[in-house]
Amino acid sequence: MRALIIVVALLAGLSSAGAGTVYDRNGSFAGSSITRGNSTTFTDRNGRFDGTAIRNSDGTTSFYDKSGHFTGSRTNTTQPR
Repeated sequence: MRALIIVVALLAGLSSAGAGTVYDRNGSFAGSSITRGNSTTFTDRNGRFDGTAIRNSDGTTSFYDKSGHFTGSRTNTTQPR
C-alpha cells in the first residue's frame, strides 16, 4: 500500500513543482510531497520522512526509502510527438 502511495505522490509531485498533498485510494489524507529541483521528498500523514524520488538526467526516476536504500526506478516510455 505504501509503495502505491509513493508512486501516486511521485507522479503528482513530478508534474508540478512545489508542495503537494497525497491521498490514498479511499480519499483519506496519506501525506505530502515537496519538490525541489529534480528531487521529490515524501512524508507520511504524521509528517515523518517516508522516502525520496530523484529524476535523473537520462530520463529515469530513482526511488529511495526512508533509510536511503534504493528501492526501484521508473523509465518514461512515452514517445515524443
